Amino acid sequence: MTSSVETTLTVDGMPVFAHEQCDNAAQQTAWLLLEEGKSSLRTVLITASHGAGKTTQLKLIDYHLRKAGASVSWFNGWAHKEDIDPFASLLFCLWDEVDIRGEPGTSSGESVDSLVSAAMRRKGFPSTTAVISRDAVDGGERALLVAADLISQLVTKSQPHTELAHASKLLSDAASVSEDRFRQYKLLERSRSYTFARRFREQMEFIVQHIRHRQTDPHLPCFLLVDDLDRCPPKLGLSLLEAAARFFSVAGIVVVVALDEATARRWVQSAYEGNVDGHSYIDKLFDRRILGVEERARMIWAQILGVEWRMAEWDCLNGRAHPEMADRAVISATRLLRIHSGSDIRKVRRTLSEVRTIILDEGDYMSKVTLMPDVARLGVLCGYLIRDRFPRIVARISDMRLLDARIEVIEELVALAPAWGDPDESETLQWLREFLELTPQEEREIGYILDVRQFLPTDVLINVGAQLVLIGMGLR
Repeated sequence: MTSSVETTLTVDGMPVFAHEQCDNAAQQTAWLLLEEGKSSLRTVLITASHGAGKTTQLKLIDYHLRKAGASVSWFNGWAHKEDIDPFASLLFCLWDEVDIRGEPGTSSGESVDSLVSAAMRRKGFPSTTAVISRDAVDGGERALLVAADLISQLVTKSQPHTELAHASKLLSDAASVSEDRFRQYKLLERSRSYTFARRFREQMEFIVQHIRHRQTDPHLPCFLLVDDLDRCPPKLGLSLLEAAARFFSVAGIVVVVALDEATARRWVQSAYEGNVDGHSYIDKLFDRRILGVEERARMIWAQILGVEWRMAEWDCLNGRAHPEMADRAVISATRLLRIHSGSDIRKVRRTLSEVRTIILDEGDYMSKVTLMPDVARLGVLCGYLIRDRFPRIVARISDMRLLDARIEVIEELVALAPAWGDPDESETLQWLREFLELTPQEEREIGYILDVRQFLPTDVLINVGAQLVLIGMGLR
């Protein structure tokens, strides 16, 4: 039987009501970016936890920005993390918005990518968009400079600053032959200062000016949307974040980064060995934060759970409903899924779908359970979460061949759940801890997940509840 929710999904699997809420927020955000981007706004952070819908929000913002006449480019950090030089790829992502307009000697159908590859070969670089191998000191900045030079020469006809490049090379070569480490460091720093800040900014201004000139509305800023940096290795992710927020801060372009800020703060704390406050550091990189993604995700999340928890496909549950107890069960399910899935809407829906499949596969037994449907679902959900989070413990229980022995272990776990951490430990608790080889952290989490005795007030119901948990574990 088809659920009512499934018929109201957008193409990307988002419920229509959720899409409308996110689109309204995206429209307001796009208007803010367009208006403030005309003046001083350069860098923007959209922050939320993993799975909360940052990419979805960026896509909707993209639509409204393009609709208003602005150019939008994308850079996906995770997709480029294996590039020889992801820093160059960060700048090359602007190619799609640059019009080469009949480069001499080039057919009109040839892509900018091909042009740049050919130019790299002439300059002795590999014929890929990943320009040069990063070295320990200045690979990232050097890659950005090479990319900016190539784009500006091929597209905006701007000539490279050869005298600066020559001076930088001389200093860099001098550093490489110097035996004095302090002198090496100072020469390398000087070579970077000769080239990067001034040269890159000048090249970027040429590129941005050209992109804006071909927009539908040349008075609007152009935009660079950066996504999935928090899926990169920490060192690379922080470097790309700093490059996007600092080096691209040029008049006429707004860089919008979607990122789990908690992840970025951990990067900062680790990279600077706790000497720099992560929140303050991120504050200095960005002119503005866009909030609300996390809050919308939680609201959408709760609405989806409320609908799908009582979907028609749970037909094999025949117990009599009790409104108050059902609401309490939904609250417990929400609490558990929040721990398991955070704000990841897709993960919530996937979990509920898998629990529903487990119940349908065990339809012969489930149809005989007289517990109210919400409590029956909750028991299976608890078992599923234990299996997903603690496979070692599930494997330990599966070693017990007798079903009655497995049920007894689960009964004890359910009955003792509120007593985890109690200083007056019973012998049963000590036995369970030794048998399952539980760590203190595992004890707390399992106790929290299986704290469902309020729904199972008698020994008979606890036995049934233990069997539901075993079904969720795949062990009945």
